[in-house]
Amino acid sequence: MKPQHNTVIQSRSSKILALAKSLGPEKEDPMQMRLKKDRWYAAFSFKGKWQGQSLQAYKHESKLAIINLGKLFLQLERGECPTDLKRRVKDTWKAYEEWAGKEGEKSKSAIKDSLGRFNKRIMPVFGDLSIGEVTQALLKQYKADREDAGATKSTITKELRVVKEICLLYNPAFKLPAFKKWANLGKREVGVLDHADVYKVSGLILKSSEEFGETYQQIFLLMAYTGLSIKDAISLKRSQIDKDNFIQKKRAKSGEDILTFLCDKARNIIDSIPIDIKNPDHIFSVPNNKAVATAINRTFKNAGVVGSSKSLRHYVGSVLLDERVPEKVIGLILGHAPGSKITGRYLHPVKETIKLGFQAAFDKVQVEAI
Repeated sequence: MKPQHNTVIQSRSSKILALAKSLGPEKEDPMQMRLKKDRWYAAFSFKGKWQGQSLQAYKHESKLAIINLGKLFLQLERGECPTDLKRRVKDTWKAYEEWAGKEGEKSKSAIKDSLGRFNKRIMPVFGDLSIGEVTQALLKQYKADREDAGATKSTITKELRVVKEICLLYNPAFKLPAFKKWANLGKREVGVLDHADVYKVSGLILKSSEEFGETYQQIFLLMAYTGLSIKDAISLKRSQIDKDNFIQKKRAKSGEDILTFLCDKARNIIDSIPIDIKNPDHIFSVPNNKAVATAINRTFKNAGVVGSSKSLRHYVGSVLLDERVPEKVIGLILGHAPGSKITGRYLHPVKETIKLGFQAAFDKVQVEAI
């Protein structure tokens, strides 16, 4: 409801209008200053809704009230609403979820992942704080505490991204600190592998599961010989392999095109798997993607090799780079967006030098599984 005019001084009145014009362009939405029980308040329209805000001034402090009204005007000019800044972080999830599914264009699985991080990590630290109280100093401390707990750069970055997206809904001026140093760069998750590492883990993964050990090993080696991610390897169909042994499909993570090749070792893996009469296009049968990833990551640890399932894509990129395969071609093999800078992360040098292409890179390597 629009405020009454009894003790209202319109923002269009001389002093406040002059102040407003000195601070920025004149607004169409009216701003009003009113006296209530010997204290000055502002009434303003933000996004079509009337709201009230104390100007932290008594009746005899009209100059202070005008100064604070000017500060409020500046906030509104920046798109900040003081009442939004008072909203508790714990009360933001519903609005964030709605934004994420619409304007944010996030998938249901991405929203579910964010909810998990919100409940497990963000709520215990920031839940009782208002949006305006989430400062850069607190965020720096959060990063330091998470690093002390062993969290990697990747994990912390994902958590802070949720904080950022939530705060931006209520505070358009919000920014994350610029972190120049990271304690845990995720070496366990990435790892720089050589051929001996790959074959050592391959031999042990066979023993990781009595029922699925052989299948886990086949998936692991297919990833190591093609650069496919764990999801793309498991979901691979026979129809996605052409007569020349090229694999063409969309990457599950990004939707980007993948063009990779089956060397003889990779082709032998596919040929060793019996065709399912009921579903002839199907190749691998596993409980779920997570079970495979867990088995591979646990085997890396048991083998004493620094790495994880993600390291295999780095391994393939490194081997192909040593074979002088152009980075743009490697980007296509790994399913990166054209011109993506991420390709460089996968190009760790390896010691062995092998011939150009997948056949030279993998088929002539004489390292046996343990």
